[in-house]
Amino acid sequence: MQLAILTNTSQEGEVYSTQYGIAAPIAEIGVNGHTILVTAQAQSDPRATVRALKDLGATHLWLCESVAALSPLLDIGDWLVPDDYIDGTRGQQYTYYDERAGGFVQQVPPFDPASRDALLTALQAVNPRPFKRAVYVCVSNTRLETPAEALFWCRAGGHVAGRFLSPALMLGRELEMRVAALVCVMRPGGELGDAPLRFRAFHEVLAGALTVLSDKKS
Repeated sequence: MQLAILTNTSQEGEVYSTQYGIAAPIAEIGVNGHTILVTAQAQSDPRATVRALKDLGATHLWLCESVAALSPLLDIGDWLVPDDYIDGTRGQQYTYYDERAGGFVQQVPPFDPASRDALLTALQAVNPRPFKRAVYVCVSNTRLETPAEALFWCRAGGHVAGRFLSPALMLGRELEMRVAALVCVMRPGGELGDAPLRFRAFHEVLAGALTVLSDKKS
C-alpha cells in the first residue's frame, strides 16, 4: 500500500503536471520506516493534486486536520475518526466524470472501514478517549464557519467542522483510493482558536495505523 495524506498545514515538495493542471506540492515523508506522500490544499485544481497522488502509486488517501467542535460533547484536544460526513461546500471541481457521460460512486460506507479500524486501533494506543464515530461537516476552504453556521450544522447532526475533506477525498474515491479522516478538535465551532496542529502531531497515530494495516495483509 502507499498512503497519501491531505493535511491543513502547508507542505514543501515536488510539483507535478497532469491533464488537470499543476498539482499542489507533494512531499515524501518518512514516518517510522514508512514513506508517505503528503500534500495540502493550494490554489491548484484538486483534480490535479489527487490525480498526481494516484499516479505516484497512492492506494489510500487520508485527511489529517485540525477541526472545530460543533457538538457540546467535544472538548479542545479530542481526537476523532469520523464515520460520516456532510458536504457543505459549493463551486468546486467535484468529479472526474464527463458531464455528458455521467457516473457516480457509492458513498456507503462514507469512509473505508479497514482504514478507520486501523486509525482507531492506533489512536486508542496513545489516547484513552478517542471518539469512534462522528459526522464531519466540510465548509468552504476559504473561510471558517460563522457562529450561525456552527449552530445550523450542529442541529443538522454534525459533530465537527473542517475545511479540506471536500472535494479531495470524493475525487480519491472516484480513483478507487481508500479514504479516511483523522481529526483533532482545536477550537469551538464559530469561534477563533489556536493555530492548527502541525503535521508532526499526527505521525504517531499514522505510524501505528500503517503497522496495523501491514500486519493484516501479512
